[in-house]
Amino acid sequence: FPYTTLFRSVRKKAAELYDQECYACHRWNRNFAGPAMQGNVERYMENPRALFDYLKDPRPIHPDKYRPMEIKKLSDEEALMMVAWLLSLAKDTSATDRPR
Repeated sequence: FPYTTLFRSVRKKAAELYDQECYACHRWNRNFAGPAMQGNVERYMENPRALFDYLKDPRPIHPDKYRPMEIKKLSDEEALMMVAWLLSLAKDTSATDRPR
């Protein structure tokens, strides 16, 4: 069924985008050059639109601890894909495509 193939393709693209734009500073479950991504994502579980808006125009939340993010402007499609993937990772602790 094509849904499964499409789902895998979107997850793969989101993971690749994460590796390109986020991984330099964010690890999944520990602070690094930026805060742990898991905690960031869990903050948006009840409001995915806010995560979408944030990814479209990231602004420092902890300027006293971390420097501002330097990521490319995400398209609506990229931001939506990232929201879906990141929220799915927060919900599914057994996900095999979770960033380190």
